[in-house]
Amino acid sequence: MGEAREKSRNSMKLSRALLFGIVSAALLFVAAALFVSCSKKKEQVREIVGEVDLEKVSHKVKNDLVIATAQDINQLNPLLQNDQINQNCLALTHTALLSANHDTMEIIPMLAQSWRWFDQKHLELSLDRRAKFSTGDPVTADDVVFTLERAMSHDPSISLWSGVLSNVEKVEATGKYTVVITLRNVDNDFLYTLNARGLSVQSRKAYDDPDNKEPWLIGSGRYKFKEWKRGERVVFERVENYWGDEPGVADRIIFKPMYEASQRAIALQNGEIDVCIDPAAADLRFLEDDDNLVVFKRDGSRLFYMGFNVSKPPFDDVVLRRAVSCAIDRNFIVMSLFGGRAKWQTTVLNRGNWSFLDNDEIDGYKFDVERAKKLLQESAYPDGVTADMYISSSDPYRSVAQIIQDNLRKIGVDIKIKVFDDATLKAECAAGNAQCFLWRWNVMGRIDECFRDIFYTDAPANYHHLSDPEVDRLTDIVFPTEG
Repeated sequence: MGEAREKSRNSMKLSRALLFGIVSAALLFVAAALFVSCSKKKEQVREIVGEVDLEKVSHKVKNDLVIATAQDINQLNPLLQNDQINQNCLALTHTALLSANHDTMEIIPMLAQSWRWFDQKHLELSLDRRAKFSTGDPVTADDVVFTLERAMSHDPSISLWSGVLSNVEKVEATGKYTVVITLRNVDNDFLYTLNARGLSVQSRKAYDDPDNKEPWLIGSGRYKFKEWKRGERVVFERVENYWGDEPGVADRIIFKPMYEASQRAIALQNGEIDVCIDPAAADLRFLEDDDNLVVFKRDGSRLFYMGFNVSKPPFDDVVLRRAVSCAIDRNFIVMSLFGGRAKWQTTVLNRGNWSFLDNDEIDGYKFDVERAKKLLQESAYPDGVTADMYISSSDPYRSVAQIIQDNLRKIGVDIKIKVFDDATLKAECAAGNAQCFLWRWNVMGRIDECFRDIFYTDAPANYHHLSDPEVDRLTDIVFPTEG
């Protein structure tokens, strides 16, 4: 396995350099931060942020825990979403087969309490027999087969996860609580696939009920869905008699969208909310000095990137794309917007993955205005060009876009910023309407998924609309197989 990974690592040096030069620029690594008011019990905080020593948090329990988010929740069907904000909600209501330790990436049990490989292509999972859905029905092997087969559907109205499971040949229930998954090819990282929030196990019984119009809301987590008012709040209630070892503490957890970072910080200090997700870096000093607040920080793996639609003018011109890549001052973005709590990087692979290569290990485009101007003269647009940039209405996209707009204006590229909510932005990019865009990406464990989902021909998240046999071939090389 070690030899196979070293082969994949060497192959990736070539493929990442190629892919980045083709379609992407301005990649940022951002450290996630949560801010919690002191009127919470520690366990309530852990429901959102996991294990952390919060000595300043008192032991007073609140019935309602209100969490302010930078984006609105847009989809609660696990198989039809891949946004972090939705997954924060699904972490409360649904359970995956496996999970991974954030720091060590060690696989840990969830619904599957144990697993074994019969050989390199056959994986057996044994389910926790205590597990129950919020309806009280047991989680069985039949539910696992139903969920994974549904996830493998190529119908985009049913699943957006078929590509992730493209290596799965079949899924079988060999007992009430035992499942065998057969792979087409050896996959050293397949266990990481099974910890994906989108592949959380759903209830076949709920889907078979003709009166249940939203069966995907039924999960086996500590909380269950209560109410959703778009643009206002999503409410979850604690599951009584939860089957697991760590039941919910707060009676209700409420997600409330607040799009401006300053609005979230003020609401936290005023006591209107209890948790603030992703505050502005500029507010950190003031929040850390507030004795009524606890600041939780840890390194994250999410990256923000600028992408080009290479199927239409003007960014079908590779020389123009290179000029843009050289014109963006990524270090200034990191320091001015994130207060140094971020790192710019050359590769699209998320930090923390086992084969991540840092900037000193892989060549990329460095900030060089003179080179950018020279490349523009060599492009199809020597006199300059105007292009639309599609961005999300949430932070930090507006601020990043404005800096990029200023950077590119200096070389003769005039960027017009178009703002959308997250769901509309993704739909517009998928339809090919954007000329360039800002978006985010976060995949841990599955190396091939980082490339296959956003660069492979006709992949659902290939907003670049790249279709290149050589890129597809290089992506296939990255697939982590033996031999």
